[in-house]
Amino acid sequence: MDTVRDSFPFDPFLTSLEVEKGAAKNTCLAYRRDLIHFARFWQETNGHALTVAIAATIRPTHLRAYLGRCLREKLAKTTMQRRIAAIRAWFVYLQRHGLMENNVAKLIATPKTGIRLPRAPSEEETIRLIETPAPGEAEHQIDQPWIAARDAAVMELLYGSGLRISELCGLDHGRLSLQAQEVRVIGKGNKERIVPLSHVSSKTLDYYLEHLAKIIGSPKPESPLFIGQKWPEQQRRLNPRQIQRLVQHRRRWLGLPEKITPHAMRHAFATHLLQAGADLRSIQEMLGHTSLSTTQRYTHLDRVGLARIYDAAHPRAHKTG
Repeated sequence: MDTVRDSFPFDPFLTSLEVEKGAAKNTCLAYRRDLIHFARFWQETNGHALTVAIAATIRPTHLRAYLGRCLREKLAKTTMQRRIAAIRAWFVYLQRHGLMENNVAKLIATPKTGIRLPRAPSEEETIRLIETPAPGEAEHQIDQPWIAARDAAVMELLYGSGLRISELCGLDHGRLSLQAQEVRVIGKGNKERIVPLSHVSSKTLDYYLEHLAKIIGSPKPESPLFIGQKWPEQQRRLNPRQIQRLVQHRRRWLGLPEKITPHAMRHAFATHLLQAGADLRSIQEMLGHTSLSTTQRYTHLDRVGLARIYDAAHPRAHKTG
């Protein structure tokens, strides 16, 4: 019997995190796993299950011992940071509801991480990936042209608008405006942002919608924009795994590096915009980053490129003496 799950004390907190705070589903799932890990550690080292009442008695020494366990397990520093963050957030919830006097997790220093640079494919690699279907996709162009049109639109949006794969799969017809050349995206924390569409993306989407209409007729605003290929037998959205396979097939067919994933295309979107002289604030808004510091990671990717932009654009770049 798993006593950690049987006496799970985290459900009210996790419900509050999702419903009241609007945390993303993946964040809630990660916090759940992290708190289960901590509860199992507590039970193993103390001989009894972790409860809300016992949580109120936890001291910094207990949390340092937990960090020591994480170090011995050779966990990544980012994982350790997230686990302590999950405990801190749970303690804040308990404190707010009068179930804990002091949040001792605030006293614990987590391991510092260096700048983790996103891996962005080059412009040439990205264009090849977008414009070159794998052999299996050619069959769709003949038998099911709407699928070929859908895949082309997906690839354009991943790079042309820098969408997260979950954001792309969650798009509805009512959130797309080809006339305004923009799409309203629901990102992390259920926050909405408006992302522009390139001319090529708009044309590719228009072509897809023409073919899609032959399959589903006139869609409702709340209908999924991208649907699975078994429609209408299985009326489901296109899911992230299908997009990952699409990119994987093209990447392997072209002999491109394994680092080129759907998320890497989002990095390419940001990096290539920066290299072309776009300002960080605009990129931040399009990516849906809450903090500018997250977007600033891209400035470390191409120092030479940024220097070139400066030399070409700044009025005092060529002043001497």
